[in-house]
Amino acid sequence: MNTKFSKLSFKIAVSAAIIGSASVALPAVVSFRDATATSTSGSFVADNAIDKNKNTHWEAAARGASITARFGSCQRIDDLVLNWYGTNKYTYSVQLSKDNGATWTTVISKTSGKGNENKQNITDQAANAIKIVGDTDSRLRIDELKINSLGSTNGCTSSGTSNPSTGESSDTSNPSTDESSGNAQYPADVLDLSKWKLTLPISLNSPPNSNKATEIKQPQLKTYSNSEYFRLNAAKNGVLLKAIAGGARTSKNTAYARSELREMQGDGTESAAWSCTNTDHAMYLEQTLLHTTTKKPEATIGQIHDSKNDLVMVKYFGPSFANGSTDIGKLEARFNNDNITKLLDSTYKIGDPMTIDIAVTSGGNVTVNYKNLRSGVTNSTGTVKMTGIIGSCYFKSGMYIQACSKTDIYSNTNTVCANKNLSTDKSETDPYAYAEIEVRKITLR
Repeated sequence: MNTKFSKLSFKIAVSAAIIGSASVALPAVVSFRDATATSTSGSFVADNAIDKNKNTHWEAAARGASITARFGSCQRIDDLVLNWYGTNKYTYSVQLSKDNGATWTTVISKTSGKGNENKQNITDQAANAIKIVGDTDSRLRIDELKINSLGSTNGCTSSGTSNPSTGESSDTSNPSTDESSGNAQYPADVLDLSKWKLTLPISLNSPPNSNKATEIKQPQLKTYSNSEYFRLNAAKNGVLLKAIAGGARTSKNTAYARSELREMQGDGTESAAWSCTNTDHAMYLEQTLLHTTTKKPEATIGQIHDSKNDLVMVKYFGPSFANGSTDIGKLEARFNNDNITKLLDSTYKIGDPMTIDIAVTSGGNVTVNYKNLRSGVTNSTGTVKMTGIIGSCYFKSGMYIQACSKTDIYSNTNTVCANKNLSTDKSETDPYAYAEIEVRKITLR
């Protein structure tokens, strides 16, 4: 990492408003819900920009990257102050959203900053999210992002939080949010992981330059987190699982890496293996897809697997020329190794919170029920019979990226990826190109 890249510290100040004819409201620091970025260098993740610690930072791995931060509630934004450190010149734009990132308004377009304090004035307006977009010549680095506000307002929609003017929850509120989750230290403090193990897209315990993925089982999983691939979100009410195109894989026969949970049983050390045709079993998820790769924007975000087959997969497919962070794509439930496809959502926008319920009944019949908590779209696949079953079944949840790079992060050739003969526009050239999901609740029944 080139440490000469400038440090960027954002301070967004909301100008004082006169109440009545005399009193002046005092600004308060806004709490962030979470942060995501289109590019990350190593372990310098987006959440570092909003963790109130100036000794940590987010750093983009590429020029033209952007960082998005969502607020805990709708706020009035007025004056923007950016504190730049160093001598590098940055060209950037600033966008605000009042519908939680569904749409954006550019309030500062391609302005430059170079050292010292850089003040910008923007029209007083409501917002619940901000995006800083680097120009193609700028590789951004942010130590701290801070917003001061005169108070909450009801000028936003789809904020995913309570309406500050009424105290009533919007349709997109997180059903599983628990106020006590703000004290969480580990992902297992938010999700019940007693019946799961974790697969990471990196080699932690393998020889150098190995492409063998790492597994974390119980009891280690109770107090485990990884600052890049398996960590709490900023609000500490959800868990972020991130996989990369050139990550370590579970076998030499697999092209794709994963940051994924695999169902276990007993004390969490024994792999679950239930009858695919003679069991009533289900998995319920509350989650949000936050980011995808751009050349092949595909991701599997929920599965039933047997000893060999993909019996059920919930998959996202993004558009051509995807940006990975604000795309509108589709969600499908695919059965029996892709032989049957059921559409769940034709206009899923990255960042939309969702619920997914995958239920199996006797006879190997399975139903997938879906709801988009922002748009209100609901769908059910109806009953589909699983066929071609080999062995026993188990659930999987998290991020199984469906994109690969021909050379992995350990400088090894991914021969399975290379043998796919993907066209140039479908092959990820950056082994750190990533997809990420936020899981807020996972329940087995």
